[in-house]
Amino acid sequence: MHVFVINLASATDRLAYMSQQLGGKFERIEAVRGTAIPEHLAGNFAKSGDLLPGELGCYASHLVAAETILARGIPYAIVLEDDVDLDGDVRLITEEAIAKIRGEWDILSLSGAKQHPHCRLAPLGDGTHSLVRYLHFPKTTAAYAISASGCRKLLAERKRTRPVDVDIRYGWEMGLEGYGVYPAPAWQANRFESSIPKSKTQRFYWRANPVGYLVGRTAGVWKLGPINLLRAYFEEFREGRAGATPDARRRSLQ
Repeated sequence: MHVFVINLASATDRLAYMSQQLGGKFERIEAVRGTAIPEHLAGNFAKSGDLLPGELGCYASHLVAAETILARGIPYAIVLEDDVDLDGDVRLITEEAIAKIRGEWDILSLSGAKQHPHCRLAPLGDGTHSLVRYLHFPKTTAAYAISASGCRKLLAERKRTRPVDVDIRYGWEMGLEGYGVYPAPAWQANRFESSIPKSKTQRFYWRANPVGYLVGRTAGVWKLGPINLLRAYFEEFREGRAGATPDARRRSLQ
C-alpha cells in the first residue's frame, strides 16, 4: 500500500521520526506554505475567510496529496501528516479495514483527537482494532486512507473557508462516504510543536449554514439507524466508565 507523508523541507526532524516509525517505506509530499499556494489551486481559496496562513498551507498540502494519488492511478493510499505517533502496522490495519467495507468508500479515518460515538461494523485481525462508522466524523487529518473517488470529491473546486479537517468532518457537503478504525492507530505526537498556530477566536462554522449543518447531522444519524445509534452512545459510555477511551489507551502507549 502506498503511504504518503506531508512534510516541509525544513522539518527534517519530523521526517526522520516518521521514517523511523514507517521503516522508510513511504513517499514524501512537499508541504505547501500558506503564502505560496500553487496557482492551479489558488481559486479554491479566493474567499478563504479567516483561515490562517498555516491552515491554508495545510489544506493545499492535502489537495496536492490527492492530486498525486489520482495522477499516479493509485486506487487508494494512506496520507499522514509528519507529526503522528503510530500504534502497530498502520498499513496492515488499513488493508484489513478496507477489505471489511461493503460497498463504496471515500475516506477511512485512522486518527482522532477526540473519540466520537461510533458503531462497530467488523473486528480486524489483530483483535484490537475494528472497522467503525462514526456518527460524526473526527475532526483531524493527521492520518487517513483515501480512495480515488474520495480524492476526486475532495479536489472538486469549491470555496474553502474552513480548515481541511473541519471540511472533511462536514463531508456530507462533498458526498464523502466515511469510515474509521477504532481505536485510532495514529494520533498527533506531543513531541512536536504545531506549525499551525491556533486561532485566537473561537469559530462556529455551522453558523454560515445552520440548515445545511442540521441536514448533514441528521444524515449521519440516518446512516447509523436508531439501534446502532443507541449502541454507539452506550459503547462510548461503557468505555468512559472503564477508562478504555482512546486517550487513556494513548497514554498507556507513550
